[in-house]
Amino acid sequence: MCMACNFSGKKEQQPAPGSLVSFFKDQVNPLLHNLETTAAKRRLDSILPVITKRDNYVEMCSWLRCMAVAFQLENKLDTARLYVNRALQLAIEKDTTGRQILAGKIQTAAILGDCKSLDSALRYAREAYSLAKKIDTPGLPFICMKLYDIYEKIGDLPMQKKYLFEGFSRSTSPKHKTVFATNISSWYDRMNQVDSALIFFQALMRDSSFSNPYYDAVRYENLGALLSKKGALKEGLQYQLKGMHISRELNELNAQSYYNIAATYRKLGEYKKDEYMLDTALLFVLQEKNHALQKRIWKAKAENLTLQKLPWQANAAMDSAFAYYQKEVDYSIVAQARELEAKYNLLEKDNQIKSLALSHQASEQKRERQRNTIVRIISGVAILGTFFVWRWRRKQFKRDIREESLRQQLLRGQIESHFLYSSVNGIQRFIRKGDTEGAAEFVRRLTRLFRLSLENARQPFVSLKNELDALANYLMLQQSLFDDQFDYHIEVEGIADQERILIPPMLLQPFTENAILHGFNGQKEKGQINISIKKDHKALHCVIEDNGRGFQGEEGHEQKRPLSAIINRERLEILSRQTKTPAQLTIIDKKATTGEAGVRVELVFPYQTAH
Repeated sequence: MCMACNFSGKKEQQPAPGSLVSFFKDQVNPLLHNLETTAAKRRLDSILPVITKRDNYVEMCSWLRCMAVAFQLENKLDTARLYVNRALQLAIEKDTTGRQILAGKIQTAAILGDCKSLDSALRYAREAYSLAKKIDTPGLPFICMKLYDIYEKIGDLPMQKKYLFEGFSRSTSPKHKTVFATNISSWYDRMNQVDSALIFFQALMRDSSFSNPYYDAVRYENLGALLSKKGALKEGLQYQLKGMHISRELNELNAQSYYNIAATYRKLGEYKKDEYMLDTALLFVLQEKNHALQKRIWKAKAENLTLQKLPWQANAAMDSAFAYYQKEVDYSIVAQARELEAKYNLLEKDNQIKSLALSHQASEQKRERQRNTIVRIISGVAILGTFFVWRWRRKQFKRDIREESLRQQLLRGQIESHFLYSSVNGIQRFIRKGDTEGAAEFVRRLTRLFRLSLENARQPFVSLKNELDALANYLMLQQSLFDDQFDYHIEVEGIADQERILIPPMLLQPFTENAILHGFNGQKEKGQINISIKKDHKALHCVIEDNGRGFQGEEGHEQKRPLSAIINRERLEILSRQTKTPAQLTIIDKKATTGEAGVRVELVFPYQTAH
C-alpha cells in the first residue's frame, strides 16, 4: 500500500538536491509501514508550507498520496478518496511523464477496492496497467498484485491466475516474488491442483537467481505444506521445519506456520508435538487477532485430543472453537452492517467528491471536445464521400439512360427505314400504273409524315396532337399501299388540349404496322383498326384493336413477335425508370379470350404536361 507514496520507475529523472521526495521515503514511509498514522500525518502537516511554497507538482502529488495512505490505514476511506482524487487531478493537469498519473490511478483503485466498489476499482487498475506498459515502469508487478486482489474479491479465478503469474515473472524483488509465490500456492489450493502447485514450487527451489532468506523461508514452508497434503509427510515436514528455522532467525514466525506444521505432525501420529505446535500457534494468533485461524486451531486441538482418547478435553476444545466461531460470525455481521451503512451514505459522500472533481471534469470536457471534433471531421469526410459516390452513380445512371435513348432512336430509324422501303415500292407501283396524280398525292403525304417523324425523333417527348397527326398520315399511306384493304378509326376521349399532353414519339405506330403487315396479310375480309385513347389518373390508357388473323394459335409466338413490339416494350421499361411511374403493355389474342378475330393491344404509360 505504501508503495503508492513513491511510485516511480528507474527511468524517471532523479530529484534535484534538497527535494522532499527523499523525505517521504525516509521519514514518512517507515511510519506508515509501522501503522503509526498519527505521527505520519503530523510529519506531513509540518512540511506542507514548504511544499506549497516550492510549487513542485511531483512533491505535492506525493504529499497528497501519503495523506491518502494514512487515512486509508485508519479505514477513513472517504477522506482517503478526497486526497487521492486531488493528487490524480493535479497529475493529469501537469504530469508529462505519466508516472504521477499512474501512481494516482493505482492508489485510487486500492481505495475503491477497500470501499467494495470493485467495478470502479477494476477500471482504474486496468487504466494503470495499460499506462504502465506504455511508459515501461518497474511498478507493473505491484499493479498485477492489485488486479489480483480485485479479481479475488470478484471471484474470477482465471483472471487471478493471469495477473499472479505475470506479476511473478515481472518481479525483480525477492520480497515481491515471495508474495506472488505464496498467492500462487493459495490459488492452486483453491483449485484443488496440489500436483500443479508442487511442480511450481519444486521449480522455484531450483531457481538460484534469488538468495533472499525471507523468500527461501516462504518457499520451504509452502513446498512442505503441499507435500504434506499430497501424503509425503516426512519430506514435507523437513521443508516446513527448514522454513520455520529461517523465519525464526528473521523474527518472522506467525500462527499460520505453526498451524501448518502441527497438521503434519498430527498426520504422522506425533500428537504431543502437534499439541505443542498448536499451543504456540494460539499464542501468536492472540496477537494477530485472527478469529478464523483461532477457530481452526481449536478445532485441530479437539481433533488431536480425540485421537489421544481424551474425550473430555476434546469437548472443551470444541466449545472454544464454537466460541471463536461465534466471534467470527459476530464480526462478519458487524462488517455487513457497516457495508450496508456505507451504501446508504454513498450518494452523500460522492457529492463531496464531485465538488473536488470539477476541475477534472473540465479536462474531460476538453478531451471530449477534441474527440467530438475528430468525429465531426470523420463524419464530414464520410458524408462528402457518400455525396460524391451519389453524384457519380447519378451521372452513370443518366449516361445509361442516354445510351438507351440513342439506341431507341437507332431502332426507330430502322423501323422508318423499313417503311421507307415499302413506300418507294408503292410509288413505283403508282408510276407503273400511270397514276401520276396518285403518286404525287402519295409523295405529298409521305413528305408530311417524314417531316413530323424527324421533328418528333429529335425530342424525348412530343405532343399527343403531333403523334396522332403522324399516325393518321402513316395509316393513310398504308391504305394507299394496300389498295384500301383496311379502314381505321382514331378516337380521343376526355382530352381537350392535345397540345399540352406530351408522350414518347413513335409509340403507337409500330402496333398498327403489326396489324397491317401481319394481321391483314392474306385475309379476304376487309380489315379494321380501332384506336382509342383516354386519360387514366396520371397516365394515358391506349387500346389498339384489329380484326386480323391474330396469333393463329402458333406455338412460341412470343419468339416470333415483330421487332417493333420488343422495342416498344423496352421503351416502356425505360420510361418507367425515368418517370418513377409504372408503364404496362398487354397484347391479347382475342380469339383465345372472346372468340373474335384479331389482336387487342393495351398500353398504359405516363405522360407529361407542357407548361
